[in-house]
Amino acid sequence: MKTSSVRPPLRVLRPTVAAACVLGLLAACGGDDDDTAVPAPAPVTRPAGALSSLGADGWASVAPAGGRFEVTGGDQPGAVVHIVENRAQFVRALYGRDVTDTLAQGPDDTPKLIYVKGRIDLNVDADNQPMTHEAYMRQCGPSVTTYTSYAAFDADYKVAYDPSEWIKQSLDDDGRPPALPLQGADGTLTLEGQRACFGARQARHIGLRVGSNTSIIGIGTDATLVGGNLRLGDATLTSDTNAAGETLVVDAHAAKNIVLRNLTLSDSYDMFPSWDPKDSFSIASADFGQGLCARVYDAAAGTGPHQCPSRKGGRWNSEYDLVSVFNATNVWIDGNTFDDGDRPDKLDPPVPGWAAPFNVPEQKVQHHDGLVDVTLFATHVTLSYNHFRNHDKTHLIGGIDVAGRYNDGRQSISYGPDKLAVTLHHNRYENTVQRQPRVRFGKVHVYNNYSTGALKPSSGSTAPAPDYAWSVAWQIGTAAKLYVENNALDLALNGSTKTPAQLTFGDSLSSTVSNQTKCTAAGYPAADCGTYFYEAGTLLNDALLAEGELLAAAKRKGTGSTAVVNTLDASYWTPSASYAYTVQTAADARTEVLAKAGAGKR
Repeated sequence: MKTSSVRPPLRVLRPTVAAACVLGLLAACGGDDDDTAVPAPAPVTRPAGALSSLGADGWASVAPAGGRFEVTGGDQPGAVVHIVENRAQFVRALYGRDVTDTLAQGPDDTPKLIYVKGRIDLNVDADNQPMTHEAYMRQCGPSVTTYTSYAAFDADYKVAYDPSEWIKQSLDDDGRPPALPLQGADGTLTLEGQRACFGARQARHIGLRVGSNTSIIGIGTDATLVGGNLRLGDATLTSDTNAAGETLVVDAHAAKNIVLRNLTLSDSYDMFPSWDPKDSFSIASADFGQGLCARVYDAAAGTGPHQCPSRKGGRWNSEYDLVSVFNATNVWIDGNTFDDGDRPDKLDPPVPGWAAPFNVPEQKVQHHDGLVDVTLFATHVTLSYNHFRNHDKTHLIGGIDVAGRYNDGRQSISYGPDKLAVTLHHNRYENTVQRQPRVRFGKVHVYNNYSTGALKPSSGSTAPAPDYAWSVAWQIGTAAKLYVENNALDLALNGSTKTPAQLTFGDSLSSTVSNQTKCTAAGYPAADCGTYFYEAGTLLNDALLAEGELLAAAKRKGTGSTAVVNTLDASYWTPSASYAYTVQTAADARTEVLAKAGAGKR
């Protein structure tokens, strides 16, 4: 994901998993050269009763240039049909050959239907045995690390980067502590550099590219993919630009016409999460110059950022979504179940021994990223009748705040208001914390979904603390176009006095005037760089919210350096201008979602 020594603009690009490799530090992370082509498997009989690839609606059914697009996936004349029961068979079906480094090879784009039978663990070796931490560490070799035990490495890592000690440095120009370096002054790898190699080896095993004209469909009610990251299209940004000022994109694999149906996808577990001292870090500007609080660290004088009372932040970050739609169009994800599986977040609290203020719940060690994220160059995606459960960050739509122009060596491509068109309807959200979805740029339609959850108990409440405490549903980011209608939410408030606005779209607006200016500077019209919101028909705990209540609250947030929130209506865009759909009342949608959303329900 990372391809330069500066912090990359988005987490969708293989940042920490490949940073050391791309920087040329680790020969052990090079691509594989032993992949062998195998004869194409002979067509087999399509499973009786298996779901088809046809029926997509919403944005997936719209061609990027406008007009109707029929999503077929691999359901085309001449397509090869695979029935897969283990990782090796699944990889061969995706790539058309055996591969050992799944991110060094392009996927097969020829039409294919891949039917998943039973449970397939994607984090296993050639003998179908679980891959351990130590197995990935050994792949990096003794020239990278002398550790043979991950437990020993992990303990040293957490001591070396204890934020209470790491903050005893001068802040960078961004007002945050220095990033963890990959190399020391003597050129040897730091613990972070070693961790990056371990993570890169895992990424090149569980990260599986899905090419064009592909359907992946579960057979029956128990088809499961566990421990993997399906990457629909792919791309890696560099820090280099061409004469036109476009950022160069390498390793680009654009894909289109993909279907995922009737699968349980579970526990895309990052075995080597990274600590980022910059993430969400802040110090109140008023603190500087008060007492010993200062931007510059002076050990002799005892002054520095570590003395600032308002210091906070830093986060653990993980690499893998269950499904990452990176560089794909006309994608239909329907009737699946997504969750964290047998390793819920509660098993990984903040690091024992890290002192306040670096031990808050938001700083738990994170091993799971998104369930389904749509980022970078992806667009025209529909998520329908899925069951998303027991997870924190559900959907990120748009990975960075800065619109830009890119070139993959063949053509100019863009990231900004002309991408990230997504429809989410009739999905069930059960014990999901946030990002349902979080939106940047794209025209996103959220209708007839049903959410349940419980808030963290307030002081004095006797309610049990939920494993995944509800935070917020829909989050408005840079230049978002978010159209929300007729959704139902049933939330156990547990003594909370949060307003409906705080429970639904949140307390903050993550769209700023400065990012809007960067958007217009990238060549997009001012109207497209604006932030828009519409909401109607929300049923919260069986009470219908007043018309305009959430919109008015969102508009109040658009003050100062925060971008103005515009009303999303026909003067700019409404979903009916792009495709036909039928919306139910929120109460009727709740009934239908409970009956039909999730794997094995249709």
